[in-house]
Amino acid sequence: MTLPLQLIIIALGILLLGIIIIAAIEKKISESHALLWILPCILIIIGGIFPQLTYGLSDFFHTGYPPAIVFALAIIISYLILFQSFKSLSVLTIKNKELASQVALLNQQVAQLEETVNSLLAESEEKKEHSK
Repeated sequence: MTLPLQLIIIALGILLLGIIIIAAIEKKISESHALLWILPCILIIIGGIFPQLTYGLSDFFHTGYPPAIVFALAIIISYLILFQSFKSLSVLTIKNKELASQVALLNQQVAQLEETVNSLLAESEEKKEHSK
């Protein structure tokens, strides 16, 4: 790997890390999602600084094509991020259904209260007319 390519990889890793940290500080992503994204950033930076790690991992896993290790790690990390996102989505879907049920019940109670208030107002108007 050439030095300019290493510098570009390191710079992009640092840029992505900065974007994630800023998004977490501004509460645009949750802390748990930020941690999931910080891990790949650190791996990108380490991979840029020490490209020989890719070759070492390739030898360790008996892979003939060293970039395949990078792609395998990227796929595994992507699945972890995807799983976390779907888990959060499932929780929010359940909460959304519960809130919709609560809103429907509250709307029903409001309608009943309005009927009660209207009937009481009608009764009080009738009593005023009879007392005149």
